[in-house]
Amino acid sequence: MLDAVNFEQRGVPAVAVVTEPFAVTGTAIAELQGFAEYPFATVPHPIGSLTTAEAKALADAATPTVLALLTTAADEPAARDPAGVAGASTAADAAGVVERLAAVLRADRADLTASVARRHIRLRLHIPDEACAECILPASMLLGMFQHRFDSELGPGWTITLEDPREAKQQV
Repeated sequence: MLDAVNFEQRGVPAVAVVTEPFAVTGTAIAELQGFAEYPFATVPHPIGSLTTAEAKALADAATPTVLALLTTAADEPAARDPAGVAGASTAADAAGVVERLAAVLRADRADLTASVARRHIRLRLHIPDEACAECILPASMLLGMFQHRFDSELGPGWTITLEDPREAKQQV
């Protein structure tokens, strides 16, 4: 995903192809880079164990989607304009942002809860299934994505603490 976004930022059309379990992670990476609605192709998982013939068949099946994404006359993916959406900054608004972030994490069997005090948010990452812990982005990447989302939607000035059961507290 990151390579595709980097190409797009340089004006080179690109399409990321992501296996289905990593679609949420791909979306998060694109968002972290300022491409919140970046379209990409998904294919079934796993691909590492496919035979050459199976891999070719999978590539053939994905080709129409990839071509459509490359040739569609859609607007170029663009970063959100923080000045255009940064009007609100209440605890209720912050709770809405947290809920939208949590919804993305739930696809990977994780969850996010928060407490808000003035312009500080204490986020708690919940990963009930230890097998899914490695599917969730590292706290350092999540924290950057979360900070970007709060800054974009609520304006700058919010501080975030992230409690991740996989590591010590991280703070921005």
